Amino acid sequence: MDTFNHKSVRLRPQSSLRLNRHAGLSLVELMISIAIGLALMAGITSLIAQQSKATTELDRASRQIENGRYATQLLREDLELAGFWGEYYNVPAPSSLYDPCATAIADLITAISLPIQGYDSPASVPSPVSGCLSSADHQPGTDILVVRRADTATIPLASAAAGQPYVQAGLNASSTMDKIIGTGSDTSVFTLKKRDGTAAPLRTYAVHIYFVSPCNVPASGTSCSGSGDDSGNPVPTLKRLELTVTGGVASFTIMPLAEGIENMQLDYGIDADGDGTPDYYTTGTNNNAGVALTAADWGNVVTVRANILARNAERTAGYTDAKTYALGATGSVGPFSDAYKRRVFSEVVRATNPSGRRS
Repeated sequence: MDTFNHKSVRLRPQSSLRLNRHAGLSLVELMISIAIGLALMAGITSLIAQQSKATTELDRASRQIENGRYATQLLREDLELAGFWGEYYNVPAPSSLYDPCATAIADLITAISLPIQGYDSPASVPSPVSGCLSSADHQPGTDILVVRRADTATIPLASAAAGQPYVQAGLNASSTMDKIIGTGSDTSVFTLKKRDGTAAPLRTYAVHIYFVSPCNVPASGTSCSGSGDDSGNPVPTLKRLELTVTGGVASFTIMPLAEGIENMQLDYGIDADGDGTPDYYTTGTNNNAGVALTAADWGNVVTVRANILARNAERTAGYTDAKTYALGATGSVGPFSDAYKRRVFSEVVRATNPSGRRS
């Protein structure tokens, strides 16, 4: 019978087995783990940075497109209404070029015959428009556009504001359609009637002078002065002068419209034969005979081709603008060789009222 030898059996302590199974990472494994983690973090950081940059550029492009479209929309809506004087349609032909800055009623009366008037790419603001627009507020080499019309909304005589120029269209004592232009300071001059015999309403007389300014918000609070404008980053802006009244006195007030508009070039469609359609386009300096546009030529404008160059308000890092941009009959501009991205917006607008009276 075998005898069991207790001394020949050697048991391993359980604590020793536990220590072997739960041994920690080696230094090499730890370093590899850290390296992999850092690589993953670097990739995620790079992805976030690229995504942020793409989002920023998309936002800039969206604002640029929005501003460019808004600028062309404003011009289109105003040009389509140029020469609108309510129900009055017997507008005389212009006899001279009128002062866009004039506020006297006598001047406004004669100026209704010239609903569209322009200045082609002046290096400095020419006379007489210099009477209300300074060269400091005008981007050299960009067009200036003048639009004259009556407002589409009407007001009753009792609501007329002192000093504000108005147009009244209605029937005179001979039952003929006529117009009267005066101010709200003396409503007794407005004697025209509607067909039912009641007083014809009034429409505000509007004069809009569009131009490109070197800045949006001047550092001085009045006129653009240089690098200090727009908090140290001047942004070219489409603006317009509007005929306004303050304290009963008529004057022109600058209204910013769309920032980032760097250039505006306009081509005018001239109707030489009176059929309501353009026979040729001109930049406003010379017509097809090679001479400067006369008052009669401006009176024959029936369409306007607007060419708007919009740019981002901020620079894009690592980008250089090497493109050229076609701006109608004026030709091309660029390359600018700077870090701003740009886009051209073009649209042909029919001046409905001047052309419609010819058709």
